[in-house]
Amino acid sequence: MRPLPCTRALRTLLGTAGLLCFAAIAGAAGAGNASDAAATPQPERSVEELIEQHCTRCHLAPKPRDLSREYWSFALHYMGNYVGMKGDEFEDLTVSPVPPDWEPQQDYTKRYILSDSHGYMRDLYPFKAWIPPQPEMSADEWRRMRAYYLEHALPWQEMEIKRPKAPLAPGFEPVVPPLDLEPNALVLATRVDEKRRRIYVGRSVIDDWVGGGERKPGFDRWDDIVMLDLDSGKRLALQNVDSDPIHMTLTDTGVRVLTHGRFPMTKVGIAALTDWEFDGTTPRARMLVNGKQRFVEHQMADMNGDGLEDIVANAFGDGIAGDAQAELTIFWQTPEFRARWQDAPATIPPGVLSGALRETIVSNQGGLIGSAVGDIDNDGLPDIAALVAQGRQELLVFINNGDQTFTRHLIEQNTPSFGGNAVKVADFDGDGKLDLLVLNGDNVAGNHVGNIVPAPRPQHSVRVFRNLGDVKFAKAFHYPMHGAARSVIHDFDADGDPDIAVVSLFPQWKAAEPESFVYLENKGDFRFEPYSFASEFFGVWVSVEAADVNADGKTDIVLGLGDFPELVPADWKTAHPIMKGRGGNAASVIYLINRH
Repeated sequence: MRPLPCTRALRTLLGTAGLLCFAAIAGAAGAGNASDAAATPQPERSVEELIEQHCTRCHLAPKPRDLSREYWSFALHYMGNYVGMKGDEFEDLTVSPVPPDWEPQQDYTKRYILSDSHGYMRDLYPFKAWIPPQPEMSADEWRRMRAYYLEHALPWQEMEIKRPKAPLAPGFEPVVPPLDLEPNALVLATRVDEKRRRIYVGRSVIDDWVGGGERKPGFDRWDDIVMLDLDSGKRLALQNVDSDPIHMTLTDTGVRVLTHGRFPMTKVGIAALTDWEFDGTTPRARMLVNGKQRFVEHQMADMNGDGLEDIVANAFGDGIAGDAQAELTIFWQTPEFRARWQDAPATIPPGVLSGALRETIVSNQGGLIGSAVGDIDNDGLPDIAALVAQGRQELLVFINNGDQTFTRHLIEQNTPSFGGNAVKVADFDGDGKLDLLVLNGDNVAGNHVGNIVPAPRPQHSVRVFRNLGDVKFAKAFHYPMHGAARSVIHDFDADGDPDIAVVSLFPQWKAAEPESFVYLENKGDFRFEPYSFASEFFGVWVSVEAADVNADGKTDIVLGLGDFPELVPADWKTAHPIMKGRGGNAASVIYLINRH
């Protein structure tokens, strides 16, 4: 995978919005008059006026302290594509073509590598369809905008979150389970079947993503699901899948698997939802949905009160507006589902399993990275919370109207560096109303990985929003955390209120022990106490699950390794001091055994 897919890989896994994509400006509709506007003398406009005219057409105006001073030149160069700049306005930056094997065929992006005089680099790929043919401002105006952001930004050293390591959680014992798994994997998902005493592990290799939607020969076989005996650790089955198994839920006979698809996107998506049955001698696939673009997660709930379990899924897509092919979709179960499912084939044409499901697209806003289901307004109907991470970084709630339609409510909007990753619902204060947990921490290798320009973001965090009723929320808790990616919510200490466990895929690698996990114990009244675990079990994690792995009646925590090519330092397992003495190996799965 090499440096270019650093950005791709993040979009691939967590669907993230590309941290430089805050400049999704205008579009082809207004590009036709750009040359006339450029040719007509204009009075000098202030930087603030330029920002308001151009940047706010697609998102909130970025603030200078959203990004590090070192990063702003790269970000603005990228943004310049969307106002028709030619890329040579900043004389201290060097534009280079990407290597041919990064782009075996042309797609919908323009790709190049940008380097500065300090030795930093960044791979960039704006969307071709949104690049106007002529400049929409002068080169002098563009240079003045750059000077404004550089003057008011902070150096990266002043943007890192600095604090002592949280104390060790007294109620958890970290262990490396004796699972028949190779070390150093990228474990996008785990799912524990407590009744059948199985654990399913979804593994991937993200460095098979190359330009034009093609895949390198041989890499497909590494996208797989491993089923293991939970008690002995013995491997019971291994099943290859067509793309990254990014999310799994349990079924009566196995797991329902959401495969992510490809990036860059192909004309017809390959993201799919498939039921894998592992009860027979050979695993059997029944495909439910096919042809989507970059699925991220799915939930099951009866959304229309007919007694049948429906599926809510979100797909990130790739793009700025309607061209992104993103969607938040409900797949309604029909009364014929069971009969159709029984004979379902392993692969279906793009669409849904005929007669078994029908679909309603609730939203097609680009960058739908997270969703959660719950009765947010307490009317007895399940609603949807959603997080958007492309251009307009938005927290949304879709209220169920009871007639298979939904009303959209904007809860919060943020500037593009917000980097939204996930949203969940839970009643954190016991008042009978569902609150929102929001993680933002997408950092696309801007955390001291190789020579990529550093961009720590102190605005990245774990936040809890209190439900005030009437679809209104107020921020009640904030824990700054570099790279917060995924979480689980459960009352681990059995004190009557839900706690939070969070993993970070993008910790600050300059730290003696990068904060890649935090356990937030609920102390009541939206106060949470942070805890960590012993350093000898350090890893960078991308998946987290709550499950009773040792059958003692207490819910434990399962962590899946995030050994993401190019999104972690290439030598992190051998050169980072925290990994000393481990022989270059990191456990692919660890348990935090609940001893409360």
